[in-house]
Amino acid sequence: MLETENTPETLSGNAYQCISTSGHCQFSERFLQIIWNEKMLQPELHCTDGTRLRILSGGSWNVSAGPDFQHAALLFNDVLVRGDIEVHRQSADWYRHGHQDDPLYRGVILHLVWEDHLLPGQAALPCKTLVLADAIMPHWQRFLSDIDELFYPYARQFNTGGCALRWAMSDNAKVQEFLQQAAQARFASKTLYLQLRGAQSGQDQALYEEFFAGLGYAENREPFRKLAAGAALKMLRTFPQHRQREAILLGLAGFLPDPTRTNILPHFQDILREYWRLWWESGLQPLALPWKHLSGRPYNSCQRRLIAGLLWLEQTACQPAAWLNNISTRASTARELRQALCDWPAGPPVWQHSRDFCHSLKIPAALLGQNRARDLTVNVLLPAIAAWGRDPQNSCQDRSRLALQAWLTLPKVQDNHLLKEACHRFLMPPSRAKEVLTTAAHQQGMMDIYQNFCLALHNDCDNCPCTVTAGREPPPDLPG
Repeated sequence: MLETENTPETLSGNAYQCISTSGHCQFSERFLQIIWNEKMLQPELHCTDGTRLRILSGGSWNVSAGPDFQHAALLFNDVLVRGDIEVHRQSADWYRHGHQDDPLYRGVILHLVWEDHLLPGQAALPCKTLVLADAIMPHWQRFLSDIDELFYPYARQFNTGGCALRWAMSDNAKVQEFLQQAAQARFASKTLYLQLRGAQSGQDQALYEEFFAGLGYAENREPFRKLAAGAALKMLRTFPQHRQREAILLGLAGFLPDPTRTNILPHFQDILREYWRLWWESGLQPLALPWKHLSGRPYNSCQRRLIAGLLWLEQTACQPAAWLNNISTRASTARELRQALCDWPAGPPVWQHSRDFCHSLKIPAALLGQNRARDLTVNVLLPAIAAWGRDPQNSCQDRSRLALQAWLTLPKVQDNHLLKEACHRFLMPPSRAKEVLTTAAHQQGMMDIYQNFCLALHNDCDNCPCTVTAGREPPPDLPG
């Protein structure tokens, strides 16, 4: 990643600077990253050792620790190599930034530099090097106003795909029809997955684990899933009181703070003492789960999400499959089914006002917002009804059909990083998503196409059936 403290001051707010005293034009690393991301390079590329280079995928722009671009796919003399890419102004910066001793950089396959210059005593790098001063496209100056770093949006970190022309030539109705087809395929895939999970672990345990996994965002999906697996329903049912089950799940998660070392909110002091007593009596040990707390919003804290999961578990009387069956049986229309599944209680007032046992919230809020409730309905509950709701004796009462109808008509859910990447990959401009993605099914269809084409092929547009080949008249509509 770019070390901002080592980046020189830029001129006029641009991402580049000209240093006449050194006899050459030097750019900031930010600008060089943009050059690579926008593929502003000549068609014929060669590394410093003479190796021919062809870019299948430039990788995803990394905004966290580690190499600047990750999961790239490059052809070196027609040999496919996958890995990471690091960008510097000079080759010597690799050593100046200490990458030679950093395990995060062991997967780097290409070093992008403006100038290939190593200091005396510095060994050649273990990866290939491309000199951007020789590779940059001619007349690049006319693009500078478009890629000023101060106005370069985060969205542009995802390159437009080779299929974007097909999407652009189709009207919104045609695109939505295509997305609806992809959404049905995604629903079938989710249904099959839950059928397999139900056969392996039982419907109750499978639904419990998938629901808890859905409570966490991407970074905490697995800890929530492992918590549900470690606190299996079979074990929880042996404890007759709901307060016991709460204490056990909080204890296994490692969410019970030590009141002798931490300032506990006044309204939690009595209940926390009870939790600790019940937890000690259980004789269990915490699961040491790898929770990630720093990046989440206070209203989406792991503790609040777990309390929401506990409320749901109690609502189902620890029989989630039977609870879901009852809801789907009572609903006569897709709308009734959607409303029943998305209607969640706000939660206890003490938790509406708290991030965890030690920190309060300025503004109270429900434990589970409408967006997350819809997300759980889309990804877990409706597919579960379809997986286990088939009635071979009476097709008119086939609850799986009702679940699919509800799934296809559910309003939009909250965007995630995968959906944003897909929009910037397919749509020109990406803001077209506001017109095209009007239901959760449209969003699901977009993600399904992105995963099964772009990600599965490592963004290799040349070998993707959705791509318009250069020089060929594109078809009038989308594939499908």
